[in-house]
Amino acid sequence: MLVRAVAEGDLSWLQELLANAYGAVHVITGENGRDADRLPGLVAESATGERVGLLTYEVAATGLEIVTLNAVRPHAGIGTALLDAARAVAADAGCSRLWLITTSDNLDALRFYQRRGLRVRAVHPGAVQRARRRKPRIPEAGDFGIPLRDEVELELSLRDEEAYVRPGTLADVKPVLGLMDGATRWLVGLGRTGQWGTEPHSTNPRRLTAMMRWVPQGHLHVAEIDGTAVGAIVVGEAPENIPVVYEPELYVNLLVTDRARQGRGLGGTLLDHARVLAVRRGIGLLRVDCYAGDDQALVGWYRRQGFTPTETFTVRLATGVDWPGQVLEQRL
Repeated sequence: MLVRAVAEGDLSWLQELLANAYGAVHVITGENGRDADRLPGLVAESATGERVGLLTYEVAATGLEIVTLNAVRPHAGIGTALLDAARAVAADAGCSRLWLITTSDNLDALRFYQRRGLRVRAVHPGAVQRARRRKPRIPEAGDFGIPLRDEVELELSLRDEEAYVRPGTLADVKPVLGLMDGATRWLVGLGRTGQWGTEPHSTNPRRLTAMMRWVPQGHLHVAEIDGTAVGAIVVGEAPENIPVVYEPELYVNLLVTDRARQGRGLGGTLLDHARVLAVRRGIGLLRVDCYAGDDQALVGWYRRQGFTPTETFTVRLATGVDWPGQVLEQRL
């Protein structure tokens, strides 16, 4: 089985394939409507040179999204070959995840993708019903007579160590504060006391109050591996001391990872989650701030994650010390 990039001579063939599969080359997944024949694509060919499969995709800050995948013959390894090739494209593009959206009636696809390592990331109730307003030809019922109402989002992490990110609960407050205590001890050991001070967060009433407030608001999200919390991110509105932007944004208020797993991409995984949350909500701006003192190592880390420094600011701590901060942003 040979998989290659779509070529100019494939256009009429892929347009016919897409029209037969979806009723038109214009497909709607999530809130996005796209002409799939204008997207980058991969073509699977048999040993005799026959075109037997097509995958179209789009690369963005949220990873490589598979928009369509079609095999001319089922159970012949065509879909697997295309998926493997898409994974290689995603890795070459520096993507940390490969993902897609399918309808909840597509049991064959749900089985196929999960057997190949993808996990259900989210369910979008009513997504097909909303898409039907824009594309009335979408039928009311799908495979096996299942009503076509909802969509399922699946993803494959391309990081070395896969962590599952989920909404935080009150039971996570203590473990997350413990992660912050561990990060503080690690910073103190490096002599970097300016970032988070020297005192534990788990006994700080202000930290506890903030965490207890973030949970019911849905702002806390926890990364876990084998049931153990290994990182956390808090996203919501920008703090009062941060320069205002006059457009919708999602703001990272806290990011912490298990220092024992340093260098394994957990911080990037949590930022990926924030990007996905923003895009789902129709938000095109993600902002964060960090400590800008010492050698600005943390500013450099965020820059490597795709963020651009914008404004600087200073906070006068209760100890009378000025805490230098840097705001960074990423357009999604």
